Amino acid sequence: MQPFKVGPDYIDPMYHRLASGRPCRNLDSWIMDEGTILSSFISGSNGKDIAVIEGVRGLYEGESPVGDPGSTVHVAKILKSPVVLVLNCHSLTRSAAAQILGLKALDREVLIAGVILNKVSDARHEEKLRRAISHYTGMPVLGVLYRDPQLEIKKRHLGLITSHELPGAEAAIERAAEALEKSLDLDRLLELAASAPPLESTMMAVKRESSGLRIGFFIDAPFSFYYHENVEAFRMMGAEISVIDSLSDRGVDPEVSGVIIGGGYPEVFSEGLEGNQSMRHSLKSSIYEGMPAIGECGGLMYLCRTIEYNGIRRQMVGVFDGDVIMHSRPKALSYVELESFRSSIVAGEGTVVRGHEFHYSSVEGLSGEFTFRVLRGKGIRDHLDGIMCQNAIGMYTHLHYLSCPSVPARFLDACRAYSRC
Repeated sequence: MQPFKVGPDYIDPMYHRLASGRPCRNLDSWIMDEGTILSSFISGSNGKDIAVIEGVRGLYEGESPVGDPGSTVHVAKILKSPVVLVLNCHSLTRSAAAQILGLKALDREVLIAGVILNKVSDARHEEKLRRAISHYTGMPVLGVLYRDPQLEIKKRHLGLITSHELPGAEAAIERAAEALEKSLDLDRLLELAASAPPLESTMMAVKRESSGLRIGFFIDAPFSFYYHENVEAFRMMGAEISVIDSLSDRGVDPEVSGVIIGGGYPEVFSEGLEGNQSMRHSLKSSIYEGMPAIGECGGLMYLCRTIEYNGIRRQMVGVFDGDVIMHSRPKALSYVELESFRSSIVAGEGTVVRGHEFHYSSVEGLSGEFTFRVLRGKGIRDHLDGIMCQNAIGMYTHLHYLSCPSVPARFLDACRAYSRC
């Protein structure tokens, strides 16, 4: 079974990976074009029996309130995939039927083939829901999940608690599997999956080079937001991946030719990050010596001078002279479109890239040169993103490399030049 997730999301795919035993892949029809979605889906599903795609928000929510791009329904139409609604039935009976009818009526091009009833209170509630749905819609009910506090996963400010921070994650998944195995019509679900028509696409060709380059990825508790395809892109281009732990490793391996520091929760782990002085000093020294580095969102925060969280300010790497302040409400939650007006290790002048931003922080007192003009979104400040220092760049925008394959290629070129110095 191959899991997919619609939209820009890191945390849900962590649980998909835990449940399925396979890396989850992301599909986003605003960030990616249709050809890329088809190619990624086909290559990711190759050799698998079934692909399961989790949607994003409601069926029709996307980049625009009146258009398909970025929505679950758009991906379903691109992939010609039947849709199974998972309906929150808390306090609903007849209104559940009304929601199903409305979802079906809005776009007749998509096949809504069944519904799974979620958050059902008890057997009596289930019986009422089934009667209403059968009477008004004729929609098959493919399963029921009763409310169970033991299935709940707690949230924090960017979404669910990450799977590696939740000791009971595997137990919760197992409990959900046991409940669903009793209630889901698995045979019918498999029939629906098999009914999807065949797809045709040209597989994406990636130029593989025996570069011998080693790229360090900070993958640990503070920095865990990575698209599987982004890490895979470097491997496909011939790079070796070296995993770095910002809390326990004492420094950057001298054999590493460049580093990627993804998003995550550096503010939550700021005490440990501050305490690992040797890593902070090693990383700063390597960047000042010219080592290429990309810090995305949480990575940007780590590369700044300080992070203030819950009234406590802690020292970070200090490559960028800004101070990060955490806020109680989101400072940005949007798709992003950037245009490069200055060449950097990720983009040449005039390049336009798409991504997304989601953060509760702001950076104060930051000086230096930026590389991106923000055409859509907010960026770091004044509609600018991509602060630079030497060969390091920090940005609030998260990029998906399938939509901009020139980014990892350009980064590897910078790493290759650095390794020859």
